[in-house]
Amino acid sequence: MAQRIERPGAELDLSYWAIRGLAQPIRFLLIFAEVPFSEVRLGVTQDGTLITEESADWEAHRATLDVAFPNLPYLVDSSGPTPVRLTQSNAILRYLARRFDFYGDNEADRIAIDVMQDEAYDYRNKIVQTAYTLGDGYAAAYDKFIETDVPRHLEGFERYLAGRDANSHFIGTRISTVDFLLYELLWQTTLMVPGSITPSNRPNLHAFLEHFAALPQIVAYRSDPHYIERPINSPWASFT
Repeated sequence: MAQRIERPGAELDLSYWAIRGLAQPIRFLLIFAEVPFSEVRLGVTQDGTLITEESADWEAHRATLDVAFPNLPYLVDSSGPTPVRLTQSNAILRYLARRFDFYGDNEADRIAIDVMQDEAYDYRNKIVQTAYTLGDGYAAAYDKFIETDVPRHLEGFERYLAGRDANSHFIGTRISTVDFLLYELLWQTTLMVPGSITPSNRPNLHAFLEHFAALPQIVAYRSDPHYIERPINSPWASFT
């Protein structure tokens, strides 16, 4: 049982849990590129009601997949004569970046994108590790996160943007795949750690967030009935 969201003209099919999680940067990329895509959202019924046994939902769905390494998210691109099927969120992002021209303008851009994508995922690992620390251990994990992980990573991203001519995107002369990923992580941080990104303490990151959120495609998407504001993580996480 899952929620199926059909969009007219869609040749891409994205499947994930009914949360932002790993899929949100992928959704942002496709929305910005104005590429219609359908979705399968697991863990909920067609009307969006949470399913008690979400793991059983995934196991039933997993058995139907024709991919080498079944996992979530997964993407099916049916636009060509032979469908392309792939898993792993980074692989999906890089595939879509190549397909829709979000992978820079030259080899230097592509190298910088690869490095920044890995750096972003280092930070994402810290966010997830904290959010999914359960019970009494969450308070200590959160304290470490805000005292060590947030300053280290945010200051690095802030310095990087400060050294560029424009703070509206991270690499090259236009939006690339890492901007969709970094927007999501930085936006999550503003909710997890209020006051962590402001015009006074991290002006370049704040300007980046403001610019991205004001993109017409993103503004329109946020008013879509299928847009997910929350939850970010699974409903049973300490931070959702």
